Amino acid sequence: MMQFRSLRVLALGASALSSLAAGQAFAQQSSDGATIEEVVVTALKRSTTVQTTPISVSAVTEKSLQALGASGIQDYFRTVPNLQVDGNSPTSRRLTLRGVRSAGEATVGLYYDETPLTGPAGTTADASSTSADVNLFDAERIEVLRGPQGTLYGSGSMGGTLRVILNKPDSSRYAGAVEAQGTSVKGGSNGYSVKGMVNVPLIENKLAARLVLYKTEGGGYVDDVQLNKKNINDQHASGGRLMLGFTPTETLTINATGLFQKTTLDGQNSWYPALGGDYRTNARVIAPTSDNLRLYNVTGKWELNFATITATSSYYKWTLLRNSDYSPTLSGSRANATSCRNWVAGGPAPTGSTNPACTPAQLTAYTAYADSRIPGALYQPMGLTSWNHELRANGSLFDDKLDWTAGVYLEKRDDYIESKVAKGDAATGIINPNDLTAWRHVGTQTKQTAFFGEVSYKPIEKLTLTGGLRRFKYDKTVSGQVLISNFITQSYVGPAAQVDASADGWVSKLNASYQITSDVMVYAVAAKGFRPGGANNVPGLASALLAYQPDSLWNYEGGVKSQWFDRRLTLNAAAYQIDWSNLQISATSANGAFSYLTNAGTARIKGFEVEATARPITGLTISGTAAVVDAKLTEDQANSSILITGSTGLRGDKFPYVPKFSGSASVEYTWPLKGDLNGLVRADYAYVGESASQFRPTYVYYEKQGDYGYANIRAGVEGSDWGAYVFVNNVTDKVGLMSVTSAVNNPKQVVSISPRTAGFQVRKRF
Repeated sequence: MMQFRSLRVLALGASALSSLAAGQAFAQQSSDGATIEEVVVTALKRSTTVQTTPISVSAVTEKSLQALGASGIQDYFRTVPNLQVDGNSPTSRRLTLRGVRSAGEATVGLYYDETPLTGPAGTTADASSTSADVNLFDAERIEVLRGPQGTLYGSGSMGGTLRVILNKPDSSRYAGAVEAQGTSVKGGSNGYSVKGMVNVPLIENKLAARLVLYKTEGGGYVDDVQLNKKNINDQHASGGRLMLGFTPTETLTINATGLFQKTTLDGQNSWYPALGGDYRTNARVIAPTSDNLRLYNVTGKWELNFATITATSSYYKWTLLRNSDYSPTLSGSRANATSCRNWVAGGPAPTGSTNPACTPAQLTAYTAYADSRIPGALYQPMGLTSWNHELRANGSLFDDKLDWTAGVYLEKRDDYIESKVAKGDAATGIINPNDLTAWRHVGTQTKQTAFFGEVSYKPIEKLTLTGGLRRFKYDKTVSGQVLISNFITQSYVGPAAQVDASADGWVSKLNASYQITSDVMVYAVAAKGFRPGGANNVPGLASALLAYQPDSLWNYEGGVKSQWFDRRLTLNAAAYQIDWSNLQISATSANGAFSYLTNAGTARIKGFEVEATARPITGLTISGTAAVVDAKLTEDQANSSILITGSTGLRGDKFPYVPKFSGSASVEYTWPLKGDLNGLVRADYAYVGESASQFRPTYVYYEKQGDYGYANIRAGVEGSDWGAYVFVNNVTDKVGLMSVTSAVNNPKQVVSISPRTAGFQVRKRF
């Protein structure tokens, strides 16, 4: 009943807002320029403003990105309520909205313009663990849509959708921009970035090209005391994009984009507090990670009298290298009796029998063999290719009383991983990818098709009713084979195996909004979200666990969007309840060496989010966000095939990695200096509440993270087309623990925010 109580509270609040609104001159513009600008978004696949879009949506504009000094998602996500990012490396970055967090296919749809980007499934079918982070230089805005967006955006959007909108070519004028930055990390290394954009009309008002290029070097701060190497998490990135914009007629626009980016992390970001200091690790191998993205898209828009037709087609190829120190896992099984028996016998015993026990001499020999493979690394080259196509139309009827959108979607995705255990050099930590202890191949092919549509109708002037449907169908094939046996962790050569999974169904959405005044709107929404199921390819996994089913949720939400005091204050809020069934969860094989997906349990997520921006006087902008999330299991994570362990979640357990409270605040002040010069000072603060690494508080490897806040400051001088700034991030040098994990044979390991970082930035537009 929580959803009905929430809607009733919001309705009462709307009445109060209406009374207050009656006394305000909302239609008037501020005489001193302090009015907050409207931001146009395309969250509904048609142009609306944030304040007139009846869903919970945030927009981070190009101006805001520049004010934050943001070049990637780690730089801005804490300014968006209920958006969370776990991991901080090219191959480990999980997006979460409203606490909808689970292994498997993505729970947040990630779009770059019209292209949805999905990570590779890997060995654990956990595509959501990897999210692309394209440099945001020359981005027009970021749109974050909270709550299920399945009717318009499909299966990856059960928690919401994040859209990066890039600036398009302009055939009416020449333009350009350059930016340079230098940084220094406390106790770490220096970094820099250089970026540039040029826009060239090739045929005036018909054809234009826009080129963006950039290179960044990020300073590291983690030291490997085992190998005596400093700053092993230096990061390097380079990339760019070329866009062509063609407008052969006033009603037809065609944009073509080619985008590339390569990012490399020299070693690991994680470190071990037990070593007696911050930012220290004793990893026995240096495990670099990298990703290399190539994306191509063509989008055409044709304006007709009755509708706008949009056709988009994308292809991307994404190759990654994921490495980690595997030495603790190998060391943990160096004296394992089962591993010894099978190593002596050359393989596992036939079903129903057991290999003879090892003699003391055989165990000594096996242990010597295991030690000879240490140090070792989990060396995993992986990648995917994907074709994505969408054709849609949208328009209005009956004097704009009815808006409609309809379309079709097709995705073909093919990904792979070569999961290898490679020997490392004990003295240098360098991995030799040709000296293998084990090798397993896993491939996943996915095809999704969908038909979708939404209709919005205004029975009276201020009331809008919206309904949406999506019919989806997917087919997934997972194949794999062990090519080199790993006797230490008990994975053995065998024939290739293949498992198929498929499903189809409907996703729906109902929305009602009421425009109380020109500046106050209330809305209510009920929307369904879903994720495809799939199949596991794990050595020795029981046949009953090979396939796993789709999971789905219902989101019930009420919200208010409002502007006050001649639009000097914007205040938006939403309350919601999410009921999640047949959860896809990550479980561990009996020997603890492999993870797989299965379905078990139900959950309920209750939450509230608010964001506000105020301009009390000209030049002063104050912003804040807050989010409360209560995410709990409402049913035990148990089915007939799951191995019950101390980590198995039970009814009432809170979701791991989901803090109950988070929030942010910023203050920015600009003032005139001389001529067109302005001064600027800005301070940002973010807080992350406490969360845990596991469901069960009694589990031996249950760890806590979060409960920290940090501040950034920035100051500079700006002209009409240039700016120069100095900044300090994490001013108090807070050691904020983003994640804390431990496991069998692995001590407590943490990933933290970066230490205090000072720098300067200059930019110029022409």
